[in-house]
Amino acid sequence: MKRSVIFIIVLLCVAWGACKKASGPANGKSVQLDNNRDSLVNMNAAVNGNGWHTDSAFGYKVRSSGNDSSASGMMITAVNKNNGNPSTITFFINNYKGLARYSINPPFVTATYYLGTTRHYATYGDVNFTSNANYSLIGDFYFLADSFSINGSFNVALP
Repeated sequence: MKRSVIFIIVLLCVAWGACKKASGPANGKSVQLDNNRDSLVNMNAAVNGNGWHTDSAFGYKVRSSGNDSSASGMMITAVNKNNGNPSTITFFINNYKGLARYSINPPFVTATYYLGTTRHYATYGDVNFTSNANYSLIGDFYFLADSFSINGSFNVALP
């Protein structure tokens, strides 16, 4: 009886020690919003020469819904909440293949500038992906959308 009680106590101590959670941020990804480890996620641009900046920039992988399961796209979105008049820059690259320069070619490669609820589609320009190291996707862009000339750079978490 005494042996079984000691065995149960030892077994409970081992089980309790095995359930302990790993501490510290060393096991997390580097570039993510609000993880208190990296503040590099952003998009900076010049819209007709005026500064445009945001800390809320996101990258998404877009999977094809068709039979071609290997095809995927890339979408990057950033919103600037400027005193109640938000503006957004969005890129979509169909069939994203990695680091390269993608020329604006709707509907395959698009760039859109939203000013409030009005959309301005790009007619000319490119999106250049330059690095995908350390869990981040870094690049720059330039495009013309209606009367807006927009150029800048981005750093988003690698989707």
